[in-house]
Amino acid sequence: MELIEIILLLTIILLSSNIIHHYVPVIPDSLIQVTLGCLLAVIFGFNIHLSSDWFLLLFIAPLLFNDGRRFPKDDLWELRWPIFANSILLVFITMILGGLVIYKMIPSMPLPVAFALAAILSPTDPIAVESIAKKAKLPKNILHLVNGESLINDASGLIGFKYAVAATVYGSFSLKGAVTDFFYISIVGGVIGIITMLFILFIRKFLYEKGLTNVPFNIVSQIASPFLIYMLSEEVFHASGVIAVVTAGIIYHLKASKSNASSAELDIMSEHTWDVIIYLLNGIVFIILGIEVPFAMGTVVKSMQFNTWISIGYAIITWLVLLIIRIAWIMIYETFTTFISEHRFAPIDIKTAVIAGLSGVRGAITMAGVLSIPFVTNQGIPFPDRALILFIASIVIILSLLAAVIILPLIPSDNNQVVEYNNNNYWNEGKTRIYMLNFAIDSIKKHSAEDKHISNVIIDQYQMIIKQFSMTHISKMEKDIRLAAIKYEKVAIKKLMAQGQISKKMINAVNYEINHREIKNLNQSNQSNAKLELVSSYQTLKLWLFKQNNDEEINKQMRKILIKINSYTIENLKQLYNKYDEDVVETIIDEYLNYNEALKTSPINYDAMYRKIRVRALGAQRIAIQELLNDEKIDWKTASDLRQEINYLENLELDS
Repeated sequence: MELIEIILLLTIILLSSNIIHHYVPVIPDSLIQVTLGCLLAVIFGFNIHLSSDWFLLLFIAPLLFNDGRRFPKDDLWELRWPIFANSILLVFITMILGGLVIYKMIPSMPLPVAFALAAILSPTDPIAVESIAKKAKLPKNILHLVNGESLINDASGLIGFKYAVAATVYGSFSLKGAVTDFFYISIVGGVIGIITMLFILFIRKFLYEKGLTNVPFNIVSQIASPFLIYMLSEEVFHASGVIAVVTAGIIYHLKASKSNASSAELDIMSEHTWDVIIYLLNGIVFIILGIEVPFAMGTVVKSMQFNTWISIGYAIITWLVLLIIRIAWIMIYETFTTFISEHRFAPIDIKTAVIAGLSGVRGAITMAGVLSIPFVTNQGIPFPDRALILFIASIVIILSLLAAVIILPLIPSDNNQVVEYNNNNYWNEGKTRIYMLNFAIDSIKKHSAEDKHISNVIIDQYQMIIKQFSMTHISKMEKDIRLAAIKYEKVAIKKLMAQGQISKKMINAVNYEINHREIKNLNQSNQSNAKLELVSSYQTLKLWLFKQNNDEEINKQMRKILIKINSYTIENLKQLYNKYDEDVVETIIDEYLNYNEALKTSPINYDAMYRKIRVRALGAQRIAIQELLNDEKIDWKTASDLRQEINYLENLELDS
């Protein structure tokens, strides 16, 4: 299969997994992607052959650069020592102890290969951590600890993995040479990452000051950076490309905001571009994991060397060993640090250690490393137990995800310690948006003298959205009432046509105005009606072709017709008081009443005034965000996301 076809197929599967996750949110995206990959391999015999070097370059480099680029230094500084201890010491302890257990458990597996397997299973995955943290509420300190170590431990795990694989491939291992090389590749890799990233930022700043402010150019240069840095470190200096890209990402995070080569547009587009890239890379890695599982299992079975159930048993024992090592390390570390800082032995908190242990799920980085294992050694013989390594790693990743999703929610937590993912006791989204909308309503009321009726229409819409945040069923209720209102409008149109009050020339313009306003109301409430959108597009085309909207006489007549249609609709909506919530019905009736008053009193274009007031309301929401940020009710990321949303809505209004 051609490369472009493979990419399209994997992308379609990735999108399908998110659609499935939307309807079955209890199952993490990653598990769905693994399952779909398995089905693709089993049903169609689909497989992917990718060079290990290319795999590391295409997946590891950008993933780790992004980890470093988004390193949350302020939030994680308080837990810096346990984070670094887990990221470095725990990884190598797991590699040694876990490797020895695996070596004793699987007689055919050489010691370096066992070390390689334990090393690549040591790092926790930031994306996998995020996926399970959203499902299970975690104590704040554990959440930050696991999230922090997952951003760093990839480098130490991959370095240990690389040495163990190299010892197997070349058939020799020197402890002195390994230690020397470790410091060389680590230090040189870090220096290359720092110097290269600073040089790239300097060039971007220089070109920006010379007038090269093209946003796509700056984004592409940023995206290309991790690939360039990884190749420079690995191919030219034979140092660690992993260390280089992580360091470069951190330097970018620290220095980019101080560079002149940045703008609001560039920052927004850059973040969105990286979101797309990381979304694709992580999803595709999990799909590839699913594709590889059946082939690894098949290879293990066909080799007749390992019984299938024995292989599964190896994987389960490996996962348990890694979990026990992690839990024991956390208990020992906490006991030791408490003794050093407080000169006493604190009681061992087993529950916290178990939660932190289960939270350390494996994911894309582990799979990417395992898939990079060469097929043959330097002597030309097959790499020992490669299929079994891939099989065990795949099962361990799946077990870690399943255990975290199933077991963590069952462990009771202290309510005063539990926080939502990426939330430090700030206001939630619903409360924040309600404040913003109420702030905008107050602002509209202060300036409602220009056209109070149109202002009241927007206020009614905002009040409806506020109710949606407090009543989960209101969205469907409002949709039902609006659908009923559309039916009443159509009945009114038919009656006016039968009475000869609407000419054939005017009917399309009237229908367009009604549908256009209804679509705007639905969009404002995050609702949609595909049929209405299609009909409105057809009506817009007719208006444009026959220039009906430029006829002043038709516009005057149409205003009178619309008032009659709205009045008929209002009277019929009153019949729904006993069927639906009176407040919701009353709000929609108020919209029609205010719209009628605007049609009676406004000599100006309704849409233009509506747009003007809406833009002012969005500006008020922007002020509300700044107030909440100053009062520390929301964090910087939430403020940034909300501002981007407002900017987007404002552009839509200005361009409409």
